[in-house]
Amino acid sequence: MQNKIINALALTGIFALVGCTDSSSDPTDLLGNLDNPEISSNSEGDEFPPAGETDITSSETSTLPGESSPSKENTQPDGFSSATGENTEPDNTTSSDSGSQQATSSESAQEQTYAFGYALGNAPRKSKGCGKDPVLKGTEWYQCQKKTSDAWPNADVDCSAQLFSINVNGEKRIFYVTFPENYDKNKPYKLLFAHHCMGSDANHMATWVSADRDHLSPYYAQKAQDKEGNYIFVSPEGNTDGMPWSMFSDKDHRFFSDMLTYLEDNYCIDTTRVFATGFSFGAMFTNSLSWEFQSRIRAVAVYATAIFNIYLPKDGVDRSHSPIAWMGVHGKQDGTCPYLTNNRGPGARDGALVEILKNNSAEGKKAEEEAPEEFNGWGNGHVCYDFKDVDPRFPVKWCSHNGDHQWSATDDGDHTHSWVPQTVHEFFEQF
Repeated sequence: MQNKIINALALTGIFALVGCTDSSSDPTDLLGNLDNPEISSNSEGDEFPPAGETDITSSETSTLPGESSPSKENTQPDGFSSATGENTEPDNTTSSDSGSQQATSSESAQEQTYAFGYALGNAPRKSKGCGKDPVLKGTEWYQCQKKTSDAWPNADVDCSAQLFSINVNGEKRIFYVTFPENYDKNKPYKLLFAHHCMGSDANHMATWVSADRDHLSPYYAQKAQDKEGNYIFVSPEGNTDGMPWSMFSDKDHRFFSDMLTYLEDNYCIDTTRVFATGFSFGAMFTNSLSWEFQSRIRAVAVYATAIFNIYLPKDGVDRSHSPIAWMGVHGKQDGTCPYLTNNRGPGARDGALVEILKNNSAEGKKAEEEAPEEFNGWGNGHVCYDFKDVDPRFPVKWCSHNGDHQWSATDDGDHTHSWVPQTVHEFFEQF
């Protein structure tokens, strides 16, 4: 049985010598694996935070794995019920991570509620930051010049991102945020985190653009998909332990928790529509978050993920086994993060996908026993399969293609247009 490998998933250090590296020779495949001399950033002196900014410290906002922020009232449902389960009284409070504001719409009052999660198409839940006059600039000085690089004539930069920093467990952590052009302090925005791979960083993820490949743009091209300005985009910086994301500790999970709390407390966020995505090491980190933050993240999309060389929450207090909407994109020829289990480690289809399916099974079904349709043709092509035996509120989509270790897969030799960004956007937009 493929899912027997799950018993060993928590041993994250075993595969440390055969890790997921992003070894593509084409820097555009890494979404910014290049040193752009036109981009630089500095802090305003040694003071942290800068004058006039709030010091977000771990003692105030950091949470232990599996716990909600101690400064928040915990109103998030804490059980699991399938979509066919029994109705409960409407819960008009926000989630545990967004304070105790009341939802006032009649639509919200009539919504079907569950012990855990939300109905598809639920009314937004406003965060504590809704109604606050925003500071639409970062806490760090950031210089960005929109100019094509001589070294990469088809590359440009998007200078709309802002650089922020917070203190997490005594360590300064940075992240970039791109706000909608006409930010409305009373409109709850969807929030998307894009996690960089090895060879890239938060700056490139938030700013780098390829002029000749429309899918290679900020935040895995999700910003380009947001035609109506309904999203706030975030690019966090890993790269603190000599690896893209922590392999042996939950330090980056604490970073994510504090960062999300900071954004929800200061900006208007729909706490029921927080999404995350990433490629390779960024996918491993995104997948790791999906094992712990099911009550704070609505859905994730992972490109070329793996379940080794990354911190994974252990069974117990820091892991709830609650369901989460999940989408995977993976090349069947991937020799870095294997599609199937081999001597390098558990394969993504037999490991990461099966683990999610176990949590997302609909009542009376075992979704992990459902075999997905896969691409089995020649040349470039792909097949996306939507699992049938999962709770429809927690959909699982698996997209296989005939490529190798890449995120921006294309069909029929067309290297200009990728089917991935639109497919991921549509997956997120169903909520």
